[in-house]
Amino acid sequence: MGHSLSPQKRSRMRIQQGFTLLEVMVALGILGFVVLATHQILNSTIQAKTGSEEVIAELDSLNTTFRLMDQDFNQMTKRETRNEAGDFTPSYILHGRYNLDSQYDGIAFVRDGWTNPISLLPRSELQAVGYRVVDDKLERLYRVYVDQLDGTEPRSQVLLENIEDLTFEFLDDKQKWQENWEKKALPLAVSVTIKLQEMEPIKRLFLTPGDGKVATVSSSSNNNNSNNNSGNKDQNDDNRGGGSTRP
Repeated sequence: MGHSLSPQKRSRMRIQQGFTLLEVMVALGILGFVVLATHQILNSTIQAKTGSEEVIAELDSLNTTFRLMDQDFNQMTKRETRNEAGDFTPSYILHGRYNLDSQYDGIAFVRDGWTNPISLLPRSELQAVGYRVVDDKLERLYRVYVDQLDGTEPRSQVLLENIEDLTFEFLDDKQKWQENWEKKALPLAVSVTIKLQEMEPIKRLFLTPGDGKVATVSSSSNNNNSNNNSGNKDQNDDNRGGGSTRP
């Protein structure tokens, strides 16, 4: 007569037999799915973090660029510059397409307010600055001395990369925007448009200390000059007359 196994022994034997091949394959499949999902989530998180850092860095660069432009244009001054030959520039603002060897628009002018505490440095508080695009990079140019009599190249600072276009416009005294500025005066404001790759154009407006009007000699000054000329003529007549006095 056979002996039957008790339920406890049958359970103990079932545990000792281990997992079947099918069970192991199912477990490995589930584990692989979890690892793959975890990798995809981690990869997406890293890509999102990298993209966010790039956007933040780009925004910081834009803020720095517009801050510098705001300081430069707000302190623009009526100061001509001289080249190596000693000739003065025809206007306070030098602007044009491909000016300063730029890919697009280029602009140059003189600004005030370059701090020099108690004249410790051998320079004035004026600074010649400019903006241009070279190799798709927006550069800010500046010189230690306003006049380039020694022929030294200006120093450059890269502000932005991946530039597709750069344009400037100027607000005149009649509240009209001009694409070119040839007046010997400062505009009321300067509009800057920057086009970055894969982005819509960004436009900013900067005020200047100018009024858009060319300075003219007043009539009182003309009268004073004519009176001075008349006096000089009478004096010359007296001198030619031997210095005799008139009756």
